[in-house]
Amino acid sequence: MSIEYIKQIREQEERAGIIRHDGLAESKRIINAAIDEAVIIVNKAQTEALILHKDALAKANEEAAADYDKTLSHVKWECEMLLTSAEKKLDKAVSVIVERLLD
Repeated sequence: MSIEYIKQIREQEERAGIIRHDGLAESKRIINAAIDEAVIIVNKAQTEALILHKDALAKANEEAAADYDKTLSHVKWECEMLLTSAEKKLDKAVSVIVERLLD
């Protein structure tokens, strides 16, 4: 009977070894799959971030160009108003100068 128990113990040890080996192999497979999935997720996130960055930059450039055009238009208008005002006062300024010269 003790030989039978020893046989059973050896069989159980062999099974345990196989289970351990299979478990380690499965663990490695799961880890590798997780690493592969993580790489895919990181690459996708980088791609999405790059797209978002480009979109935000394009939008900022458009807004900056619109602000520039608006500011330039306003400054041109102010210059035209100053020129119009100066032209209206030109005759009076000439008159004042001539009057002072003649006095």
